[in-house]
Amino acid sequence: MERATEYSHLSGVSIVVSGLLAVAGVAVCWAMGFAFTFPGNQRALAAVWGTVFGVAAVQGAALSVANARRKAEPAWSPLTKQVVVAMLPALFAGAALTGYGLQTGQLDLLPPCWMLAYGSSLMGLGLFAGWRIRLAAVAFLLLGAASLFLWREHGLTTMVASFGGLHLVLGAWVIWKPRA
Repeated sequence: MERATEYSHLSGVSIVVSGLLAVAGVAVCWAMGFAFTFPGNQRALAAVWGTVFGVAAVQGAALSVANARRKAEPAWSPLTKQVVVAMLPALFAGAALTGYGLQTGQLDLLPPCWMLAYGSSLMGLGLFAGWRIRLAAVAFLLLGAASLFLWREHGLTTMVASFGGLHLVLGAWVIWKPRA
């Protein structure tokens, strides 16, 4: 009965790829001198991180669909709809805060807001995908809060630690032990 409400189409490979994309985004920003502390970098940061998010979302969806097909299950099911509904409000809040930060030049708010919004979204996913996802959600929420209050001037470092490091660890864990 419990398996009927457990979302199992997540791909560990997709999570690792998302982490690698975040590391690549940080590397591009460091190489090009784009930082979250310099107003005027809005377009460059929006281009880099919009690309990272877009590619991560597309590959994540594609690998989830592939997992569903491999299991001979529908990719778009009532459970998938519930997962999306649970995740969307937090992702919408992150998008709205991103627009605000870009419009006002308060770029240092972006990494903490992204971590907090993503952590909240993962918590919604974790209701259906298990305790490992909820643990990752808590880690994103804690890093986001710490980043907001302690490390706002270190946006790229917190991005590589959270979106890079946490995804790499979680993805490796899912690959190593698919159901826990």
